[in-house]
Parts: sequence; structure tokens; C-alpha cells
Amino acid sequence: MTTHEKTYEPAECGHCGGLGCTYCNKTGTVLVTAPKRLCHHCDGVGCIYCGFTGWTGPKGKYD
Repeated sequence: MTTHEKTYEPAECGHCGGLGCTYCNKTGTVLVTAPKRLCHHCDGVGCIYCGFTGWTGPKGKYD
């Protein structure tokens, strides 16, 4: 059995545009699975499927 570790890369928070908000812990960036892709549900605006970050595969609190 092999384990595949996810790799993450920083991306500008789509909710605040990099200014800092509660969804990015006031840093302006979020870690998302590489390669980063805009959320196909909201086109980068922010929705429940992307955790309001605008990106597909944001790193969760327990990842």
C-alpha cells in the first residue's frame, strides 16, 4: 500500500483578494492542492464548496 501525500502551494484568497479575512486567517493567502485551480462551482468568487477561498482543494484545518 502506498501513501500519496498531497502537495500544497500558496494562492491569494479569493474572498478578500489578499487583504486578509477569517477564511485565510487574516494572511491574504491560502494553501491549496498543487497545481492550483479556481473553484469550478464559483469561478473563484467563493462558495461553500471551496471554503469561500475561491480555489479547488484548500488545505483543511486537520490536513
